[in-house]
Amino acid sequence: MPEVPQLLGLGKPPSLLQLCVQKLAQNLIKYGPKRVRFTTLSALPRRALEALLDLLVQKNALNDNVLPHALTRQTQKLGLEGAVQLRRCVLNTIGRSCPNLRILDVRTCQQVDNRIVRDVLQYCEHLEVLRLDGCTRISDSAFAPALWKPPLAGLLGLRELSIGKCGQVTAEGLLGNVLKGAPYLRTLGLAFCKLTVTDEVASELLFQFGLQAVDLSFCTQISNVSLESVSTRSPLRELRLASTHLGDDAVKEIARRLPQLEVFDLGWVMKLTDDGILAVAEHCKKLRTLCVCNTQITDSSFHAIVTCRQLESLNASWCLRASARALDILSDPSLEHRPPLRELELDHLGSMNLDIDIDKDVLGPLPQVSGLFSSSSSLSPLPVTWLPMRLPPEPPSMLLPPPAVNILEDCRDCSECPSEEPPQTVTLSSLGFLQPPMPVKRCITSPPSTRLNTQPALPCLKTLVSAYGASLEQLLLDDIQNVANAAALEAIATGCPVLQQLAVTLTAKSDADDILQAALCSVGRKCSQLSMLRIDASSRAHGPVVESLKSPFFGHLSSLTLWCSSKGMGLKDTELETILSGRTLLKTLVLRNCEGLSEGLFPKWCNRGEKHDDTVARNQLDQTLLASLSGLGMKTGRSTEPMTASPVQIKRRRQHLRSSAATTLRSVTYFSLGGACSLTDRSCDALAELLHDAQTVDVRGSPLLTEDTLRSFRKGCRFIRSVSVVTRERTLTWTATTSSSVKKHSNRKRSSFASGSSGTESN
Repeated sequence: MPEVPQLLGLGKPPSLLQLCVQKLAQNLIKYGPKRVRFTTLSALPRRALEALLDLLVQKNALNDNVLPHALTRQTQKLGLEGAVQLRRCVLNTIGRSCPNLRILDVRTCQQVDNRIVRDVLQYCEHLEVLRLDGCTRISDSAFAPALWKPPLAGLLGLRELSIGKCGQVTAEGLLGNVLKGAPYLRTLGLAFCKLTVTDEVASELLFQFGLQAVDLSFCTQISNVSLESVSTRSPLRELRLASTHLGDDAVKEIARRLPQLEVFDLGWVMKLTDDGILAVAEHCKKLRTLCVCNTQITDSSFHAIVTCRQLESLNASWCLRASARALDILSDPSLEHRPPLRELELDHLGSMNLDIDIDKDVLGPLPQVSGLFSSSSSLSPLPVTWLPMRLPPEPPSMLLPPPAVNILEDCRDCSECPSEEPPQTVTLSSLGFLQPPMPVKRCITSPPSTRLNTQPALPCLKTLVSAYGASLEQLLLDDIQNVANAAALEAIATGCPVLQQLAVTLTAKSDADDILQAALCSVGRKCSQLSMLRIDASSRAHGPVVESLKSPFFGHLSSLTLWCSSKGMGLKDTELETILSGRTLLKTLVLRNCEGLSEGLFPKWCNRGEKHDDTVARNQLDQTLLASLSGLGMKTGRSTEPMTASPVQIKRRRQHLRSSAATTLRSVTYFSLGGACSLTDRSCDALAELLHDAQTVDVRGSPLLTEDTLRSFRKGCRFIRSVSVVTRERTLTWTATTSSSVKKHSNRKRSSFASGSSGTESN
């Protein structure tokens, strides 16, 4: 079966061209010039050559020997994202070799400089898309013609430009060279350009240049004043303002002056509340994508969001002031018109359990602490593969009453409270709140356990699935408790035929193991397009989940994340082999709570038997004895002949893998393992041999590992990009884009060592 499902698609067989390109890529990676003549690559058809380059870039296998022969006059699309191993002298030939280039993507290629970009804009007259995110060497001179050179012809037809994290590009160069020299520019990305985008620059970009898509995420200098002084409208359709300092007033102005917005990203805007969302829902009637993750919105905002009739994608994850009852609001049966939602991301919605049967007017808005949002250091960008740290079930808070205090909105329905005795009144100031004191009624007769059990009915996932299941492609409900039971999973299997991504947290002891297993098997059998699965079984036994992950269920999975049970031994050897057996399309594997994995599992999968271990131990013992004898002879002053040891050299060969699970690991590109406390350097050395094509490796919760594990992954994984190893006292990291000096920082004592290859190790 082919290894790259992006080229093959789901539900249809691969074409002959795709099979030939895949086989050619395999020969290039495995044998190189021994079987493939690089000079013949230029004779390939344009589509085949572009697909070949995409495959090599995905596997981080593109090198300087292949790229020069793939640059032809017929090349129209060139994607080199993350190809940090390419030399600058090879990239300098792109502009002259590809005059008909239309799309160039060199994101995160830090070796790209002004000369490379200037040559591309000089010779590629038909250039339409240029993505330079992460190219930190780029400055204003990249978009200005060189001395005695004609104007840059590539800017005249440019329609999309992205220069995120290019901190050397100034506002003068952006407005003077780029926007004035590119009259047809419609999409502009300026994420993380904190010094470039100011209040005045933001006003001009949004309302004066006719742009249709602007990305100003993480531009922390934008304030409310920059938008309130503008009186004109703009044809803008896509606006991203994630992690900025905007408030409700600025959001209201944007919604009023940009009614044609279709994509609006307000994630991590800490000052956003329900008032801003109400304005967006009122004015932006064409909204298709909305992101309000990690904001201060409550359940009231979902009443407004559900009125957006064209909304297709909603991301409200990490909204801690909301609750799981937002599911019932979105699936209210009394609604006449529902939005055609296809993507619904509600991870960690209400994770701090704010819905504890308290009147919402009692708490009020969160108090504004001076200086909380004025510093840019409080806003930290997160990578794509970021996994949120699990929060405790009831974290302490200075803004909410402690769980032991029983606060009720009304005790008139309490039959145990005598009518002649008035209820006791408490104030929030006595509990250490930052709010003004206000009376709250408290029952003085009923014990806390009796009163807290009378909570409203839990939200029903079946209703949500029945409302949106026919069109739902993404359903992410991580860390939403008491929602995903066996009945809800059966509803997902029946009502979501086109579901592609699913993330749920299983309820604790609500269903029997056989019933839960049958429901998960039904999801794996009926949701045939499911490619990403995240299951959190930390609060119950994970045995039914492991049994449901057997082949042929979930046959098209390319990404799997599993939180095993935190009680007992965690994931065991046999369970891991059951999960991995027969999965040839798996690219991403994340496992947590793996305390049950033994030290000899991965060496066993590599066919390293006891004979190999005995030979290594015997050689090490011989060398130790010879070294001690040599030292003894020097100490006594006797003339001893130099004793030379001749240990048997053991050649490491990649043997044929007999285990199906070991074969699956060879195709994994992102691997993360947590809680495997029994792993040693010997185990990780074998694991590095198994993860043959891995590009990112993350091992945490293994106190016995040392820096030898880091070296094993760097040597065993030939296409590695980054490695992170968390030990008991320190964290060892290495990335392929760093300098050649290798440093190591420990919590207790510091030391450093040098290495020949590039990388860093830090805390």
